Amino acid sequence: MSTPTVTVRLATEADLPETHRMLIALAALAGQTATITPRILARIALDGPAARLLVAHRTDSPQRHPVGFALMLVERNMVAGADWGFVEQLYVQEPDRGRGIGQALLAAAREIAADAGCEGVTVSTKPALDSSSLAWRALGIQAMEPRFAAE
Repeated sequence: MSTPTVTVRLATEADLPETHRMLIALAALAGQTATITPRILARIALDGPAARLLVAHRTDSPQRHPVGFALMLVERNMVAGADWGFVEQLYVQEPDRGRGIGQALLAAAREIAADAGCEGVTVSTKPALDSSSLAWRALGIQAMEPRFAAE
């Protein structure tokens, strides 16, 4: 099986239906129900000043819809005292996992964060998603403990 050629870019309105579907699938993986609507997704991802929604497309496929996405927020890290990128969600559809698409999304997020003047990028994940922890380690991301969450 060959590695697909991938293009990562900022999302457009045309990417939102498939990205919304992937958000629902991501929530289901975590045992949750997505409540975000396409309209709210558009407001956050396309109109919000802090959000950067990146989508990955396979250029070797006749399908034109995104096969993965990353949602990054650019905010001030009050501890570090610098602007920082926070990847809140990263998802690749099942048939395309394990092919470097997540790595391409993360590399693009790092580049966009650097271009925005950020000093670093943090990736948010849930410890319950064991499969994602293996992927993060493969990408050279270090786990930081302890993890706290207000739920």
